[in-house]
Amino acid sequence: MQQAYFFAQDLAGNRQKVHVLGPSIAHDDAGSGAPRAAYALDDGSAVERIDSDTFRIIGTGALVTLVRE
Repeated sequence: MQQAYFFAQDLAGNRQKVHVLGPSIAHDDAGSGAPRAAYALDDGSAVERIDSDTFRIIGTGALVTLVRE
């Protein structure tokens, strides 16, 4: 089984591999009740989606941007 992932980059240009873990128990902020996808870095750090291209690493607050190739 293949796990979904993508790369994101911080302001310094460092790339991180972000794994899509599947739906989480958290729900979207709009209150629709639809589950959000859960994300994590290779080291297990939790990541949350801010918008379509921006993600925040929960433990550090660092922002990373989706890399489109």
